[in-house]
Amino acid sequence: MKYIIKYLVLMLLINTNVFAVEKYNPDSGDKELDESLVLIHKNINRNKKSKLSHFVDRIAEEFQIPVGKVEELFNHYKFKVPDVLMSVSIADVSGEPLQNVAGLYFKNKEKGWKYALKQLNIRKGSKIYNQIKKDITSIQ
Repeated sequence: MKYIIKYLVLMLLINTNVFAVEKYNPDSGDKELDESLVLIHKNINRNKKSKLSHFVDRIAEEFQIPVGKVEELFNHYKFKVPDVLMSVSIADVSGEPLQNVAGLYFKNKEKGWKYALKQLNIRKGSKIYNQIKKDITSIQ
């Protein structure tokens, strides 16, 4: 009986971890933006292929970039969904090449989006910053 209970508890723990969404901390320096990015991460993750495919198509269409460019952010940089969205939005709004934005964030991921935005001279409250926030909230 003791072994059966241990086995059941072990199986419950294994199944719980399989379905848990990986923790995501964008660290943008803006609580509202972080909440939006975390919500996107919870709603669309890489394990749900149909939602991910729809997301890729939608981003490519809305930002008028090739699907391959969006997929590259997942495949080459191993970005999470919110990081792809942030990269594409920042590049679109700021005029900075997508590869530069993605590369900057990739190399400094542990410092969060706050650092990347600062390096790109995008200040909180600026027109560019406000458009990025609008892009992020419109995707939810």
